[in-house]
Amino acid sequence: MSVTYTTGEMAKLAGVSVRTVQYYDQRGILLPSNMTEGGRRLYSDQDLEKLRWICFLRDLDFSIKAIQEILAEEHSDQVLQLLLEDRISELKQEIDQKQVKLDTAVNLLDRLDKREDYSVDTLQDMSLIMSNQKAHRRLQLKILATTFAFVFMLIVSIFLTKQFPQITWLKPLAWFVGGIYVVGLLWSSYYFSRQVFYLCPACHKTFQPTYRAFAKAPHTPKTRKLTCPHCHVKSSCLELAKEV
Repeated sequence: MSVTYTTGEMAKLAGVSVRTVQYYDQRGILLPSNMTEGGRRLYSDQDLEKLRWICFLRDLDFSIKAIQEILAEEHSDQVLQLLLEDRISELKQEIDQKQVKLDTAVNLLDRLDKREDYSVDTLQDMSLIMSNQKAHRRLQLKILATTFAFVFMLIVSIFLTKQFPQITWLKPLAWFVGGIYVVGLLWSSYYFSRQVFYLCPACHKTFQPTYRAFAKAPHTPKTRKLTCPHCHVKSSCLELAKEV
């Protein structure tokens, strides 16, 4: 004789509330195997196993729709594998984002301990700067790698021209590479200017200068002396990378 369970018994065995079992019934992912004449729901061992699966997947933050897909598929193990891989990827991204926020909060607290006067604008600036550090560093390395490639091409072409003067086609090649070098540096500079924006220390607003203003302005690895279009104050504005 097969064992059957009431809604309350199912909830107790699975370690959930009666309302949870009723909710899964309403959503159509845990229908009872039988109904009594009085309308009482009865569940089987297979239903209990299904409920445990649902609870396990819900603990991993799977949506009801995703669970429905898994339970409805004939090859549910393959569907579960794909969904788990997606979920793992999502969780890793969430962890990375939370780690950035944690690092920002810790660094911000450390800086606050060292100063007595600060405003909301100052705190927001500090938070923006710290959360943007990795993106800015990645952009700088990308531009440096591109510039190095162009410089390397030019050096190699000049070296070959001097080492093998008898090869007539090397000299035109060197001039061609020299042209690529110049164009490449200009392109890198323009590309970099479009991938960054600046934070004005005077009005705490961000802006992106024209390429002409960008190219002419004195700068350090992290700042550029620019005139803010909002407050019209010229100062060393902090360079930030656009988040991709």
